[in-house]
Amino acid sequence: MAANPGILTDVGTNELEIVEFFVDGRPYAINVAKVREIIRPGAIMAVPGSHPCMTGVFRNREDVIPLVDLGKWLGSATAVDSQQAKVIVAEFNLMKVGFLVHGVSRIHRLTWDDLETPGRGSMTESRSALGYMRLGKGSDEGERIVFLLDFERIVAELNPSVAPAPTPAAPGDAERRHGRTVLIAEDSGLIRKLMRQELEGGGYTVVVTTDGQEAWERVSGGPPVDVVISDIEMPRMDGHHLTRRIKTDERLRAIPVVLYSSMIYEEMRKKGEAVGADAQICKPDISRLLQTVDGLLFP
Repeated sequence: MAANPGILTDVGTNELEIVEFFVDGRPYAINVAKVREIIRPGAIMAVPGSHPCMTGVFRNREDVIPLVDLGKWLGSATAVDSQQAKVIVAEFNLMKVGFLVHGVSRIHRLTWDDLETPGRGSMTESRSALGYMRLGKGSDEGERIVFLLDFERIVAELNPSVAPAPTPAAPGDAERRHGRTVLIAEDSGLIRKLMRQELEGGGYTVVVTTDGQEAWERVSGGPPVDVVISDIEMPRMDGHHLTRRIKTDERLRAIPVVLYSSMIYEEMRKKGEAVGADAQICKPDISRLLQTVDGLLFP
């Protein structure tokens, strides 16, 4: 696959494209929007004292990139064949990471509504997945379950220093925030907890939802909210589609929407702007949430 396949889906349509790959013969997937390129493994330099699933680092043009053995992480006992193996170079959270896999299959176009919540397969798969999809129904290959892995969570567990942490709120600001409601749309329980701590600690009232569909139902049919903060990758409805629906609704379009995602880079920032996002913050920088919401409500 060529470097940076780009944003192939139309903006705000709730579609996504995934790269299907294999580990020990089992199919998994990664969002195309995270993939910078897919290459064969080259020279790898070991890093003493690193996690057992960290193979080392490798140089890719001007970048030195950490390499995660995804097979080891998922509990595979099958050694990687260096002639068949591939490295998926992904970019998120303002960093690049390589993931060593046994093989790469193809790209599929789906909608976020096709993503079902975890609950099948091994504990490792369920813990490491955003959800799963059923692919191949009616094909010669037969129907198969494909897990869309949560690569941010994998990296955060391998290296806890990259995980976000709440910051102390500035004294004196809580009074003006009192009575203002912020709605969060985030499918990660850990990130929801940290966001809630950050915002409630600053004096805001926080309403929590677990995906874009739930957020839309709450915003369009529930008590008023002052700001929406949404992830992009979520089951049922993604953050871009949620933003577009809010911004094209005459009753709701004045509500500021902040996209808080691991995928805020140039192409995705343009996509967020196209659907009307008022601000965009790249994870794991949780310290900017209060500042950004304050700037939208108290310009």
